[in-house]
Amino acid sequence: MADRVIYKGGKTVTNMIGNIKLVMPAKGAMHKFPRWWKKKHGAYIDCAIFNVTLENGVVVRLVVPAVERMHLEIRHDGYGNFTFPVSRVDRVAVVAIDSPELLVEYQFSKISGGKVLKRIVAGIPSPAAPEPQPAPEPESIAEIKTEKALKIQVQVHPSQPKVDLEKMTKKQLLEWSLEQGHDLVNNHSKAELLSECQEILDNL
Repeated sequence: MADRVIYKGGKTVTNMIGNIKLVMPAKGAMHKFPRWWKKKHGAYIDCAIFNVTLENGVVVRLVVPAVERMHLEIRHDGYGNFTFPVSRVDRVAVVAIDSPELLVEYQFSKISGGKVLKRIVAGIPSPAAPEPQPAPEPESIAEIKTEKALKIQVQVHPSQPKVDLEKMTKKQLLEWSLEQGHDLVNNHSKAELLSECQEILDNL
């Protein structure tokens, strides 16, 4: 989507349409930004900063150095290409949203000696690629894994081992029935207990 903004006097923005948004600092009308020409440690300029959202979702910053009688028309094609039909500035920079490193610089007639010169340094960034997702497993593979899991479960939970009740004493029969969750009557005869335990065993 094409955008058009007219910026006057350091504060006034006529936002005709689009995704070019003036970012106001916490105090005053101008930001402090590292000077990208004639670089020197601690050298900062007063500037206006616009956040520009591209069609691909990437956000860049347009940095406009402050000048007297500021008047600038900004047009953007939606893909990181800018034109400036009306300009009273010397240069404009395009930088990343999270870094002061220069991506593109536009130099106007006072510097270029003629038409606006577009100087590409790093270029407009592309959106970050999404992380690859694992491909879904074929149904046959999923079924094989399910069968393996069932076999493991069978191995982990083997069937109840055989119990020879007849060889147990009365005390052992009572202890075995308690292990199975049945509290049999203690004063029953061994024959009665054996019959009751056999019934428990048959129901396991």
